[in-house]
Amino acid sequence: MLLRATTTHPRAMALRGLAGAAALAACTGAWAAGGHHAVDDASILDEGDCKVESWYSRGGGERLLHLGTGCRVGPVELNGAVDHARDGGASQTGYGLQTKWATEVAPGFKAGLSLAASSLTHVRPRYQGSTLTTLFTWTARDDLAFHLNLGRDFLHRAADQNRSGAAAEWAPVAGWSLVAERFLADHTHYARAGVRWAVAQGWSVDLSRAQRLRGPGESNWTLGAIWQFPR
Repeated sequence: MLLRATTTHPRAMALRGLAGAAALAACTGAWAAGGHHAVDDASILDEGDCKVESWYSRGGGERLLHLGTGCRVGPVELNGAVDHARDGGASQTGYGLQTKWATEVAPGFKAGLSLAASSLTHVRPRYQGSTLTTLFTWTARDDLAFHLNLGRDFLHRAADQNRSGAAAEWAPVAGWSLVAERFLADHTHYARAGVRWAVAQGWSVDLSRAQRLRGPGESNWTLGAIWQFPR
């Protein structure tokens, strides 16, 4: 049973922020074909492809379970996600929707845009805000790519805030990828390192550690899985 988060309890306020931010970040953050990483790439699913992804994140007293799906529809990728956050005896659920577009503007260089919105259950108002992000990816070699995000959270009944990050992605051997990223989200600066294993065609598993450098957020571990398939 979900507990209603109120604005009078500090933990409930933090939980609202966690679930709302998670729903927003879940749609704005995707590495390569998807995933829990905060820095998005300037690419979308191939025509006719869809994906399902899930992850579990744990840091401090906070727990977060994510389930998302998306498909390529014409020139854009449409994604939806639900996140359930728990801290102690309180819990909250958030929902996110995203539209993402990307194109190659020069050999090895892509640019794109992401627009995402989030809402929460059991609170008023349910709508929490939207994020607009510009996306850039430079593929330096077949096994090495760099990503840059510059965005802003437009929050409902709260001050807007910047969201940005940069990442490097390296595939040293077939089936394995490493990522390092530095990002700002929800007034907190993080550094993250992660690894992804392509288990089989269309299936992958990833694990990462996000370390808080400064700000109110918590460091965390995340384990996730992605399935990409044709419709």
